[in-house]
Amino acid sequence: MPAPSPQLRPTSASIDLAALQENFRVLRERVGPQVRVLAAVKGDAYGHGAVPCSQALEAAGCEAFGVALVEEGAQLRDAGVRGMVLCMGGVGRHGAEEAVARGLTPVVYDEGDAHRLNAAARAAGRRLTVHLKVDTGMGRLGVPLPHWERFLDRFAAFEWLDFAALMTHFAQADGHEQVFTREQLRRFRGAAASAQRRGFTPGFLHAANSAGLLAHPDSWFGMVRPGIALYGEPPVPTPGLTPVMRVATRVLFVKDLPRGASVSYGRRFVTTRPSRIATLPVGYADGYPRALSGRASVLVQEQRCPVVGTVCMDLCMVDVTDVRAPVESGDEVVLLGGAPAARIGAAELADWAGTIPYEVLCGFSTRVPRVHGGLL
Repeated sequence: MPAPSPQLRPTSASIDLAALQENFRVLRERVGPQVRVLAAVKGDAYGHGAVPCSQALEAAGCEAFGVALVEEGAQLRDAGVRGMVLCMGGVGRHGAEEAVARGLTPVVYDEGDAHRLNAAARAAGRRLTVHLKVDTGMGRLGVPLPHWERFLDRFAAFEWLDFAALMTHFAQADGHEQVFTREQLRRFRGAAASAQRRGFTPGFLHAANSAGLLAHPDSWFGMVRPGIALYGEPPVPTPGLTPVMRVATRVLFVKDLPRGASVSYGRRFVTTRPSRIATLPVGYADGYPRALSGRASVLVQEQRCPVVGTVCMDLCMVDVTDVRAPVESGDEVVLLGGAPAARIGAAELADWAGTIPYEVLCGFSTRVPRVHGGLL
C-alpha cells in the first residue's frame, strides 16, 4: 500500500492535547471527587477531533463521554474508548440495536425509543442502562413536564431498561439573568421527586453544561457535562483554562496596490493609500466565514492585520502594509490563537462573524487538517 500523501496545503488546525488534559484536570478539581465529569465530545469534539481528544481525556482519567449520535459513539468504541459513552441525542428509529451492541448508554425521552431499546436489550439477553431526560425549559429534547409522571408510569413496563440517571439541559446558564436557570433547577428537583415517589431510584442527577459547572455549583448534582470549557473557550472567565485549538496558514501571494485599487468581489474595499495586500489560501469552504469580510483580523509577525474585501470560497485578503518587516509569500498567518498579548480567540472571531464560539470551532471544515500533539 502506498504511503499517505503529505499535506500540501499550508493551512491546519493544531490541537494541543496536553492543554486539553490540563483543562480537564482544572474542571475535575473544581467540582471535587464526588462529582463525575462527562466530557462532551459530540460534533467531532467541537471540531477538535473526537477520537484523539477522547483518548487523551481517558488517559487523563475521564470516565464518561457525551456524543450526540449513535454513530459518534460507535466511532469511539472502534477507537478503543472504554468509558461510558452517553448518546445525548437518543437513538432514533434505527439506532437501538447498534447502541446495545456497542455498549452505549442512550438518553431516553421518547416512549417509542424506549420500546425499541427494550426489545433490542431483550434480544441481546442483557439489561441496558439508560438516562431519562426531562425538559425543564430548553424546549428541545426531553419529556415535557406535563407528561413526565405519565411517562414514568409507562416506563415501568420496560423490564430490560435500567433507569440509572435523570438529566436536563439549561437554556440560559451563561447569561447575566439567572432567574430562569433557578426555575429550571426547581423544576428538575420536582421531576426527581416525582420519580422517587413512583419507586424509581436513579443513581444520580445531571444538568450542568460548561456554564452550569462554572457559575452554578448548585447544579452539579452527581455529574457535570463540560463542553466548550474543556477546549479552553469557557462562557465564563475562568483562570487555568487554556485554548486547545490554533489555526494557521501561510501567505500565498503578496502584491503592492496603488491608492484607489479595489480588492475582491463586489469592490467592497478600495485602498485609500498605497497598500501591500497578502492573499491567504483560506476561505469560507474552510470554515472561515464570509461574514468576517472587512471585520476580522489575523496575526502576521504577531501584529494584527485587517481582513479586507470579501472573503471568497478559497481565499481571503489581508492588509499587511503596516507590518514592521516586509511580508513575503510563505510567512505564517494565525487565524485563531497566537501569543496572549495579541491572541485572536474563538469568542472574538464569533463576535466579528455575528455568531457564537461553538460554531466557529465546529465550523473549520475537513479541508483544514487537525494536527494533534502536545502529549509527552
